Amino acid sequence: MEAVNIFTEKFHNIINERLGLVLLESTKKEGKCESKSAQEPSDTDGNSCSYCQVQFADLQSQREHYKLDWHRYNLKQSLLSKPPLAEDEFNEKTTNDDLSSISGSESEKEDSLDTLAVAQGKLFLQNASTTVFSIYKCLIFDRKEDISDDLLNPRLTKCTLQNPQWTLLMLGGGHFAGAIFKGNEPFLHKTFHCYTVRAGQGTGQTTRDNRGQGGKGGPKSAGASLRRYNEQGMVQHVKDIVENWKDEIEKSSLIIYRAAGPYNRSVLFGGSNPLLDRTSKKLRTIPFSTRRATFTELKRVHALLATAEVYDSLETATKIYALQKSPDADLKRNRTRTSCVNRAKSREPIERPLPSTLSSTSSSDEDLDEEITDLDIATIDVELQKEQPQQLEDSILEVVYETSQLEDLQEFGDSLTPEQRKKPAKKKSKPKKSKSKKLKEHEEAKRKELVDFISKGDVSGLEKLLANHLNSLDEGVDKEEAKRSFVNQVLDENLNTLLHEAALNEQNDILRFLLDNSADPCSKNKAQQTAYTCTQSKEIRESLKQFAKENPEKFNYNKAQIPVNALTEEELAEKRKAQRKVKKEKEKEKRKENEVKRKEEEERQRFLNLSDRDKRALAAEKRIRDLSGKVITRCFNCAADITGKVPFEYMGNVFCTIDCLKAHRLKGPILLS
Repeated sequence: MEAVNIFTEKFHNIINERLGLVLLESTKKEGKCESKSAQEPSDTDGNSCSYCQVQFADLQSQREHYKLDWHRYNLKQSLLSKPPLAEDEFNEKTTNDDLSSISGSESEKEDSLDTLAVAQGKLFLQNASTTVFSIYKCLIFDRKEDISDDLLNPRLTKCTLQNPQWTLLMLGGGHFAGAIFKGNEPFLHKTFHCYTVRAGQGTGQTTRDNRGQGGKGGPKSAGASLRRYNEQGMVQHVKDIVENWKDEIEKSSLIIYRAAGPYNRSVLFGGSNPLLDRTSKKLRTIPFSTRRATFTELKRVHALLATAEVYDSLETATKIYALQKSPDADLKRNRTRTSCVNRAKSREPIERPLPSTLSSTSSSDEDLDEEITDLDIATIDVELQKEQPQQLEDSILEVVYETSQLEDLQEFGDSLTPEQRKKPAKKKSKPKKSKSKKLKEHEEAKRKELVDFISKGDVSGLEKLLANHLNSLDEGVDKEEAKRSFVNQVLDENLNTLLHEAALNEQNDILRFLLDNSADPCSKNKAQQTAYTCTQSKEIRESLKQFAKENPEKFNYNKAQIPVNALTEEELAEKRKAQRKVKKEKEKEKRKENEVKRKEEEERQRFLNLSDRDKRALAAEKRIRDLSGKVITRCFNCAADITGKVPFEYMGNVFCTIDCLKAHRLKGPILLS
């Protein structure tokens, strides 16, 4: 067998010779190469079987016939496009309990070249030199079109020589892939993906809505709404691509597509103006299973369709295809395989040989029955010979019995003498502790004693411990440094010092004693707290503040988080007294300002209540009284002080702004002085 590309010169040389179609006569008569169910039932009366071609006297006989193996066999024959057998032929075929033909095993063995070709959607052609080659039937004939030898040669020549331009479209699961091939090379292609199928669902959102799975009243989730929106966008996107390629698609000799499901088919063929014409003679479906719609898959599909398998002779092709199976059938078989056992189906019993008779190493079976009792059996050793899986049935189960004498055993036997029993048992010596462990335990005890003195507030006990520690030091050791080290030692895993413990236990006397003996208030524990911040006691904090005031240069109190600028009670009282005095003066000045404002407001209101004539008279009177020549002039409309300003004036009336002048004129008639 040799694979040849149908666009190459080698294939053209093969098809230039006279072609002949190698198919079953029954398939030729039906006129279809692909048939999902072989024979159509004939139009007869109701009491008949169209598959077995028999008539029945009544309905009961017909029902009993449907239960026969003969009817089942003819059904399988019809699925394989083969003629039915008469009842006598079937009985002769199934003599000697040969029922393999009913289960289909014999049919599989008798599969011929044309039957296997039908299953794979192929045609077998033979030229004058007896060279046989196979191509996919969809390249020449439509699925519903009759096979004709007259159309074979011209159509094959057209799609391979005259116009080798093919259009491939694949649509499914929100994926679209399209390409137009000229020979083996694609010159137009486009792929895209839209989120239209939820993971694990396997169907589009529109299909679920049509089944009633999407709920009523619109989308119930953001994901469902997004999938519906993407489906609409996908239809528009596919429409734009196909319309842009419309001229090239019309030039193509074949339009091969794959649209799985009613929704995807509606994208290509639905609507008032479908993208593709269903009645077009160019339309073909892909005759084998495909993967996800991608450009790589398009090229794979095109390569399979454009490949012809060439054989030396018809016998060679028959031998090769007899060993092949339909890829779709294998796929279905693989899908149905499962590791679970179907308990509802009966299984054939497997006969296994029983284990051989038991053999004894000491005596025969009769002797064992007489000699061995329940108390005499000491041990029973069962050995199973380990062999290969294929030899497992030949394995022998051997039981070996061994006996032992039990007369020498005594109940509650004791081997010790009375003298040995009187001796006291030796006490087990405890393991000696190492020096480091002893030193560690000693230090733990000291720290525990210190914590006890601090929690109880025992100043004398703590002072005595400090004195004993200093007296135990060797000569020449700096006692001041040793004292500082003693009072600043860490007591627990939280890194609390003696000063922290005194502050936490609110022992003010212990705190003062430690501070007077060089305890560092700047030390921080694991939580980064000093003795001042780790306690909420006011007495402890006041003691730390007082110590900071008495010893301002001894420690860095900012690091110890102690406020050193805090005032005493007398200073705080003086500060509050001064603040009250300043506050009183501010309130007094504010009252004076409010009084001036009140008087000014009263004067303004009194002036506004006067008539224009009184206002002019009052102004003249003020000019006469004011010997210094100082005159307070006010606006006749809003009584604003306009002294020193250039007023707006008409008819002896003065105003601060032109708006006041207009407002005054609109109030009433002009009064002349």
